[in-house]
Amino acid sequence: MRQVVAVLAGAVLAFVGAVVLGEYDLRGVTVLVGFPLYGVAVAELTVAIGRRLSLAALAALAAVVAAGLSWALWISFGHFRNGIEPPALSWVMAAAAAAAAVTWARSGRHRGPVPPQEV
Repeated sequence: MRQVVAVLAGAVLAFVGAVVLGEYDLRGVTVLVGFPLYGVAVAELTVAIGRRLSLAALAALAAVVAAGLSWALWISFGHFRNGIEPPALSWVMAAAAAAAAVTWARSGRHRGPVPPQEV
């Protein structure tokens, strides 16, 4: 149940983030830097709630990130009207952001609490 809630919270963040990100011109550096950071932010929230995510939760996380960025591109490029479509780099970076989210979430499965250090 915890992982379902974690993925749902990640989905809420992803779609709110997509609405905000979609208001910007998603080309060039914005895509190269912003998309992977978006994926990592969604993954961090998901891991914070779900702790150790199962493979199914990781797959859902990747789908949520990809869907959110697809929606952001749809908003940014005027709903793809008049033949205006995002550059291929935008789609590649959306896939890279999904991969970054899964990689970040998987690394969270291996991290444990940091033991207190004695002074």
